[in-house]
Amino acid sequence: MKITDKIDEKYIFFIAMMTALASSLNLLEMFIPKPLPFMKIGLSNIIVLILVFSEFYKEAIIVAFSKSIIGAFLSGLLFSPTFLLSLGGNLVSCILMIIFSKALKNITIFGVSVIGSYFHLLTQLIIMRIFIIQNNSILLLYPLIAVISILTGLLTGMIGSLFNKYIDMRSVYVKACV
Repeated sequence: MKITDKIDEKYIFFIAMMTALASSLNLLEMFIPKPLPFMKIGLSNIIVLILVFSEFYKEAIIVAFSKSIIGAFLSGLLFSPTFLLSLGGNLVSCILMIIFSKALKNITIFGVSVIGSYFHLLTQLIIMRIFIIQNNSILLLYPLIAVISILTGLLTGMIGSLFNKYIDMRSVYVKACV
């Protein structure tokens, strides 16, 4: 076994650890009552948020993709419309969080979180309009979705900020991969 193989194994371990944490939060959130059927806090997005804010961009995309698949599998919704909504929302929001965090150097974790939450829900609304409910009346949910996304984005940003305050993702990465 070469040294590069060990590094790859450790890197894979880091990705697996982050994915497992995000998937566990996703599973935990299934047990939290929802005031509206489509309203979730987005606890698993906290891990993606922290990875983006710590400039682990590629890892954030991998975790966003993986947690969508694992969450859908565990909930029995793999390849359902719900899976399509989750995957689309996770990937688009992750990519836009990366773009905004790179473009706006002084953006806080709260700003990145609200952007991610907003675009996650907006993407889901667009996917729903195009593929599931092919009627413009679904767009009447936009104001409600905008408000919900800001509130949940602030909440996940607050949790992400606390996590980021006590755990430095760079040191976790170094301990896992070096």
